[in-house]
Amino acid sequence: MNEFLRIINKYVILLIISSLFGMPWLYVRFFIFEYSGPDSIIESIPTIINYLIKLTVIILLIIDMKKENLRSIILTCIAAFLYPLLGVVFFAIMLIDKERKASAQQKI
Repeated sequence: MNEFLRIINKYVILLIISSLFGMPWLYVRFFIFEYSGPDSIIESIPTIINYLIKLTVIILLIIDMKKENLRSIILTCIAAFLYPLLGVVFFAIMLIDKERKASAQQKI
């Protein structure tokens, strides 16, 4: 179980960082930067960070799925691009299933 938590921990941290640039950014940006209008780069920072985190999650999923010899890499990556939490949940379910099958195999 510790191995599972160690693997999933990096995804949880990325999803928390992603959520910080959602609604909280709308309130915090006025304290950090001077408002320059709707076309400024400050307005697009959440979108840029969101796509960077999505790509990072996809890359980490590909690496971890190849390391754990799991299938459905393409389906998981598409799900992670559309909604990163969904891709992480798919990965976690496949990893739990693999560990469950391995422990059942050891008991026999």
